Amino acid sequence: MNSREQSKMIAGCYCRLSDDDAHDGTSISIETQIKILGDYCRDNGIHVHSYYRDDGFTGTNFNRPSFRQMMQDAEAGAINTIVVKDLSRFGRNYVQVGTYLSDILPAMNIRFIAIGDNVDSASNNLDYDLMVPIKNIFNEHYPAECSRKTRQAFIAKAQSGEFIGSQAPYGYRKSKSDKHVLEIDEATAPVVLEIFHMAAYKGYGYNKIARVLTERKIITPAAYQAQQAGREYPKDPYEWNLTTVWKMFENQTYLGHLVSGKRRKASFKSKRIVKQDEDQWIVVKDMFPALVSEQLWNDAKNCLNSRKRESKFGFVNIFAGLLKCEHCGYALCISNVKEGANYFVCNTYSKKGKAYCTSHYTLYDELYAAVLADIRQVVTGIHYNKEEFVQKILAKLGSKDDSGTKRIEQEIRLLETKIMELGNKFDRLYDDRLEGILSDRKFRELSARCEAEQDEAETQLAELRIKLAQQDETVQDVQNFINLADTYREVTELDTDLLNHLVSKIVVGERVKDGADVVQKITVHYKFIGAL
Repeated sequence: MNSREQSKMIAGCYCRLSDDDAHDGTSISIETQIKILGDYCRDNGIHVHSYYRDDGFTGTNFNRPSFRQMMQDAEAGAINTIVVKDLSRFGRNYVQVGTYLSDILPAMNIRFIAIGDNVDSASNNLDYDLMVPIKNIFNEHYPAECSRKTRQAFIAKAQSGEFIGSQAPYGYRKSKSDKHVLEIDEATAPVVLEIFHMAAYKGYGYNKIARVLTERKIITPAAYQAQQAGREYPKDPYEWNLTTVWKMFENQTYLGHLVSGKRRKASFKSKRIVKQDEDQWIVVKDMFPALVSEQLWNDAKNCLNSRKRESKFGFVNIFAGLLKCEHCGYALCISNVKEGANYFVCNTYSKKGKAYCTSHYTLYDELYAAVLADIRQVVTGIHYNKEEFVQKILAKLGSKDDSGTKRIEQEIRLLETKIMELGNKFDRLYDDRLEGILSDRKFRELSARCEAEQDEAETQLAELRIKLAQQDETVQDVQNFINLADTYREVTELDTDLLNHLVSKIVVGERVKDGADVVQKITVHYKFIGAL
């Protein structure tokens, strides 16, 4: 731009509006800003080169397309003046706005005018005008306060159990009557349940589950969301991947729990998302219908965490994740021999040596036979005489039959009556004292004795209630196991599905000599009821 053109003011009129400004009383539409800037330039003899519009962009940073274009035009000499309605339209970052006004724009010989704030860099007093940085600080404070209030509102909604996600998890849908409530989606919920079953009882890993779903042409979560929203999905709608499956096993919504606050923005000035530590998550339990039971969830997670892949010799370990060393408590690992027998040894011994544990060596075939015999005996016992089996297990677990429960309930009722009578007795003693029938000394003596009896009765009552709850829980545990075992009428062989359904762990002892024989203790611990 030559010296003659320098005297002519050629302006870039900049307009900005964002969600941050929605409740700001000084913020007005882009069209209104254009009118204000146009009128000002016309009244002051300023030629408008272009109107630069950033609609929907935050003022907390300068990564805005029209702003960048304006600065490129300024560098190219197309404009020598920037006009804005007020400082907040230019930006809401105190440090960066200050840098532009004091360093960048003066170095480019660009005049800056903020109409509403009466700011004009042509004024010699601009560098000494304390109101400019103060206004910039207030402009930055506004989106910070908006961000804080918005976050508080989201936290309050999450803590009250309202679902605030943009999309319902696969297997659920948002209720039509209340978008903060999740309902089971009958179209996809069975897929979720089957995915957990594949992990818990078939021993499948993330990749194999994804492969099975892809082969069966099950629509993916992302494709299903697009389908429900009426959008086109650019990828293969049936191509599942490891990450999609993995995320489902991390989603506690399937247990019926609301989990919020896993991620947050680094700050109101940044779009960068950071992960929150788990102790900072907001978890509200039992808010929605559960798709997956606690037992199935735990079984799936345990199997996935301890899952072993097929060996290079094609051998599949159906005991993966179940075998524990009796001495150190750690897992037993399998050794595959190409042309020999497969066997297990203690992982601690294998890695650290005999100074830490012994081998607890056991042949795969011997273990298989022992576990199969144990399970067959249990399942047969249940089908042959279920009631007798239940009574034996309850006796083993320290519980009794219904008569024991009724006896505890009767004792609880007697104690409740006694406590109520003692309370009435205390009231009568107090009345007798007020009427002068009892002396203060006698009242203190009798009331102390009454309170002691009441305290003792309340202690006994609390203990009985705990005992009753434990008894009820034990009976329920036995019933849960019976329900599991009832699905297996005849056990002729072992597989991953059966073991992971019925067994929680198998404890392997050391091989010891017993005369001419070698014996080894192998204890099968069943789900809900432990070892039999």
